[in-house]
Amino acid sequence: MNREPLFVFFIVLFLSLFLFGNVLSAGYILDDHSVIENRPELRTLPALYKSFLMPWHQNQPEQGNYRPLTMLTYAFSLVFSENTAFMRMINLLLHAANTAMIFYLVRRYFPRQAAYFVAFGFAFLPINAGTVVSLVGRSDLLSVFFIFLSLILFFSKKYWRSAVSFFFALLAKEFSVFLLPSVFLLSIFVNKDRLNKALKITAYYFLVLIPYFALRYLTLGTQAFKSQSSVDPIIGPLAFVGLKERILSGFAYFYLYVRKTFFPFDLSPDYSFNQIPAPGILSVDLIAGLALFSVIVWVFFKNKNNYIKEALILFLVPFGLISNMFLVTTGTFAERWWYLPSFGLLWLAVALGLKVARHSSQFAVRGLLLVVMGFYVFTSFSQARVWTDERRLLMSAAENSPNSAWARANLAAVYFKEKKFELAKKEVKQALEIAENYPVALNVHAKLLWQEGKFGDAEQAFVLALEHDINKRNHRDLYRSLSFLSIESGNYDKASEYINQTLSNKAYGDIEKTVYLDSLSAIYINGLMAGDPAILSEQENRIVENLIEHIKGL
Repeated sequence: MNREPLFVFFIVLFLSLFLFGNVLSAGYILDDHSVIENRPELRTLPALYKSFLMPWHQNQPEQGNYRPLTMLTYAFSLVFSENTAFMRMINLLLHAANTAMIFYLVRRYFPRQAAYFVAFGFAFLPINAGTVVSLVGRSDLLSVFFIFLSLILFFSKKYWRSAVSFFFALLAKEFSVFLLPSVFLLSIFVNKDRLNKALKITAYYFLVLIPYFALRYLTLGTQAFKSQSSVDPIIGPLAFVGLKERILSGFAYFYLYVRKTFFPFDLSPDYSFNQIPAPGILSVDLIAGLALFSVIVWVFFKNKNNYIKEALILFLVPFGLISNMFLVTTGTFAERWWYLPSFGLLWLAVALGLKVARHSSQFAVRGLLLVVMGFYVFTSFSQARVWTDERRLLMSAAENSPNSAWARANLAAVYFKEKKFELAKKEVKQALEIAENYPVALNVHAKLLWQEGKFGDAEQAFVLALEHDINKRNHRDLYRSLSFLSIESGNYDKASEYINQTLSNKAYGDIEKTVYLDSLSAIYINGLMAGDPAILSEQENRIVENLIEHIKGL
């Protein structure tokens, strides 16, 4: 058995390279930009220790995300190479290692063939493909690696070592905190420990929260304890509704996660407002979720088998954390969050399937499993391609989440950048019909109006976007656009006022370049106001004029 996990590791790694090899060298997409690409501080040797004092997103401690161990792995990679294929290769190694540990955990209860099926099923579940190939998915992969290691040590009764591994899991991603209640439940229901012993064991894990929160506070300040303050109403609408709506949505999500795990026909990179609206009391998703949840809870208390209880704890407890029922996260529903719960769910499904298989034809069962695995592998390959191309990802999001304001608005931005203005108008119209005050959609809408010479309407749209950009992440871009719009309409005083507002807001992306261009623009406007275009060199004037044309989409 000791060699079998190693065999699983190499088989999964080999198959992953075969399956995902052609997308490894893809570039950065979405959050990769703010977490990795636009972080020059990650590309220096001091980053190998300064990572522990860096927020997850560039220049955004208010988001409350602190994942220094994952940041350290990025820094280690970037010191040697900018090659994204190398970074994704590390993801594949972690995923293969996680699969090997899954085999080890399940093999304690299951016969060899069933353990292999759980491991390989997990390795190639389509719902997990985005986590494996996405660079920011590293936080999930790394945290789960230390969670599994912690569980192995826990069942070996090496509690202090297990608690240290839990600490590393927390440093990889905050989600790992679910392990704290899990070890208590595993002690009571799986190891059959008395309450006093279970509490004593859990105390080991509780103690590591002290240094963890100390590091969080040093890095994030007061935001270490209130990340909800940065939630966007489009990305995380459940933060703006009551407890009742969150609980009802949580049960609907429960059904959707389970269905998309086994029937991955409509996987999507995005589920923002209003793709999964708060369900009514007669919602099919809600009723199905409640029924499924009730059956699973009944199985937990009715079944005497330890492996069933272990699987359910590792399924239900992490789901409770990502469900938004009681702890509000910065999003609502995401397939990447399902990476660990899918293991507990698959373990449970195989355990129940074994009972059914005893009374069925073994040839038929194996044939069905081969067909299912083949379908999953093909679908995983398709999903991996989606998660390694930003345009394809946004196209997929708009296609599979047509009611998402985020998906529609961001696809409109893609079309605008490509100068496909009629397509951009169509998408932005749909985005504004879903969320009339969404800043990203209003920004594109304003630029389209600007192109049509409707300066007053464009200015109103930009100002409205500013009013509803509650976290001020787009303020700098919006004020810059307003300044350039004012230049074209001949109002240099207003242009100067807006560009000064730009300079007083946070810069993201290539910060040095952004600050330089905005400062150059301010001097350019001062020259216009003074009637002295020679205040800048001819080359510098051209830089600003090109920037104006670029923002306008020309």
